[in-house]
Amino acid sequence: MSDQDVKKKALLQELNHLTFVRLAPSTVSGIGVFATIPITKGQRNIFSNDKSEWIKLSREEVKSLPLHSRELVENFCLFDDQHYYVPEYGFKMIDLVVFLNHSETPNIISLRDGEDFEALKDIKEGEELFIDYGTIVN
Repeated sequence: MSDQDVKKKALLQELNHLTFVRLAPSTVSGIGVFATIPITKGQRNIFSNDKSEWIKLSREEVKSLPLHSRELVENFCLFDDQHYYVPEYGFKMIDLVVFLNHSETPNIISLRDGEDFEALKDIKEGEELFIDYGTIVN
């Protein structure tokens, strides 16, 4: 089996069995992440298994960026008191995770500092996924 055939088989497996979410307009804020099929409590592997790293940028480095780039970092990246954490690939590709909206009563939780996520309850098809921003990084 060729490398292309192996990749095709993996893609078909992903599309048939592991495609759970899509982006859509949110009534809460801008764009949100919505279930395309029912997601059962305890489900993991909801998002891609992207292994790229998040690069730590100081607030000063972000402040010095052009406005269009600074706004992307400030709106879509995790941060703490001193740093923003920006995907190493920048914003030419983007993980759906950055579109998760916040809720004090989330229906998913972050595992291993956002490396994976788990459904806290059954999520219906068409329901928006929410996370508590304060618990993404533990």
